[in-house]
This record gives sequence, structure tokens and C-alpha cells, in this order.
Amino acid sequence: MKNHKKITLTLMSLTVLLLILTACAKENPRDLADEPIERTEFLLGTIANIKVYNENSEDALDKAFERVTQLDDWFAMQKEDSEISEVNRQAGIAPVEVSEEVFHVMERALYYAEESEGAFDPTIGAMTSLWNIGQENAAVPDEDKLNDVLDVVDYSLVELDEEKQTIFLKEEGMKVDLGGIAKGYITDEAARILKKEGVNTAIIDLGGDIVVVGNSTRGETEPWRVGIQDPFTERGEIMGLVELADSAIVTSGIYERNFEEDGKSYHHLLDPETGYPFDNNISGISIIADNAMDGDAIATAAFAMGVEKGLTYINEMAGVDIIYVTKDRKVYTSENISEKVSISDDSFEKAE
Repeated sequence: MKNHKKITLTLMSLTVLLLILTACAKENPRDLADEPIERTEFLLGTIANIKVYNENSEDALDKAFERVTQLDDWFAMQKEDSEISEVNRQAGIAPVEVSEEVFHVMERALYYAEESEGAFDPTIGAMTSLWNIGQENAAVPDEDKLNDVLDVVDYSLVELDEEKQTIFLKEEGMKVDLGGIAKGYITDEAARILKKEGVNTAIIDLGGDIVVVGNSTRGETEPWRVGIQDPFTERGEIMGLVELADSAIVTSGIYERNFEEDGKSYHHLLDPETGYPFDNNISGISIIADNAMDGDAIATAAFAMGVEKGLTYINEMAGVDIIYVTKDRKVYTSENISEKVSISDDSFEKAE
């Protein structure tokens, strides 16, 4: 009899414990921490910030930053020992075997170069090297030198060998600059590592390339409210919000990297056709997509196209949306995202 009572009490205790654990699970089904785990470093030539909202995610955060640092070493054309630097050194000489990751991003870059008819061109490196925008020695290049490099900015002169996993730049003096797509890929990789480690709620921001993991901390079905950069103020100042969940938003504009010479401002978004910064009415642009790598390339192409052509381009694209902010403070959005965009600054007007 005593054993029977003991077993009954044990079962009752287990039932109560199970009910308590179930109640806790319902209250916090995503294992969210009271405070996010956050880390900021200077990588990829910009500020890299990752916030993880799950409990006990310190190791996951460390692994994500390890991956970001590794990929930065492979992709940066400014680093002499990077894979891209070796590809550039061997231009017109020999193919270079690269990592699977670099080959994949190069393939994707050429896909968007072809699709955008050269509005996005990864072989713009010889041109960006002359301008050095974002560096201390940024300056308007000599006209003759700029004209000389126009001939080697041509994505059709890149030869890929999938079997050998090599990249060959056919003309001497060519340079690949994957900055317009690699940062997005690296942001995606940071998100992938976090998810692999069990993280379900996080924000990765690598200098304007943002991936939100899951829904916001406000609720399981509540999207993140991501700020839209005010292109007329410093980074971090917003003029509106857009609702997103489990997706990427890539933001760029003429405010991001620029310099002034002889009273004129020059930004980093260069036209492969002329060698000079694009001259249009766009001050800022945001692309919403499933991943930041595609968003990066599309953003450059859509900036080059201008508002009217760019909206048509994006509206015909599945799973991609756009927000344009023009120099006269008007905000244009693609058809599918319009209702999810709100303007918080009265000096901006949402165009119909």
C-alpha cells in the first residue's frame, strides 16, 4: 500500500511539473532572453552589428562573427592576400582557382550583370580603384586614366570554369570588385550560421545590409519594424518604417560613401558606362528580398535604372520589393510593399 501511494504521489508530481513546463513553454515558446546578446565590430569596411534574442546564444554569435571575418578575408579586393586580389593580379595571365563561396558569388554577380544589361557590373574594380571613394585618398581621377579603364569594365570578359572552379579575367588591367554583392552574401551567411545553431530571433546588420531572422520579439506572428534610412542625415536616422519577417532589406544611397571636391559632391555608385557617379534624382534606395546577396545586386541595378524604369523592373520580379527616396523627398514603393511602408517624418511625401 505504501509503495502504491508513493508511486501515485510521484506521478502527480511529474504531472504538475509537466504542466508547469508546458505553461512556461507557451509563455516563451521561442526561448527569448530578457535582454538581447549584441556585438559590434568593424568589418567589411563598415560597422557590423548582430543582435540575438534567444537565451544562451553566445556561442552562436561567436560562430557568426567568425564566418563574417573569414569571408571578408576572401572577398575584399583591398586585402592583398584575398582570393579576389589574386584573381585581379592574374588578369590577362591565367585562371585562378577559388573557394566554392567566391565562385558562387561570382556566378551570381554575372547573372545579375546579364539580367540588368550591365547596370550592375562586377568588373568595375579598375574604376573604383581610381576613385577610392570611402578611403582617405578619394579624389576625382584623371580623365585619361578613367577613359583607359572603361574598356576593361566588361562582365562579358569574365570566364568561369565550373569543373575547375576557376575565374579568369581575359584582359590585362581588369579588376573584379564584388563589394556590390559579397556583403549581402556574407550577411546571409551570418544568418545561416545563427539558424544552424538554433537561433530563431535575431537581426544581422552589416552596414545597411540587414537580415531579420523570424518574427519580432513583440509576438510569434508580429513582424519586425525596420527603419528606412533618412538619406539626408547620418546613418541610423530614419524617416519611416517597413514591416518585415524572415527576410532581407538592403539599403544604399548617395549619402553612404561620398566626398567633396571643388564644391561638388561625388558618391560611390559609379556608372560603368561613363566612369562617373550616376546622376539621377535618387538619394536612397532599399530592396526587400528573400536574401541580402540578391538584394545587393538588384539595388545597384535599380539605382542605375532610375525610379520609373526601376519600379517596372521590380514589379515584374517575384519576391522582391523596392523603396525609392528621391532628392525632392518623395517616397516611391513597388506595388506589393506599399501598405507595409509608413512615413514618420512629415518632410517626406509618399508618392501615389
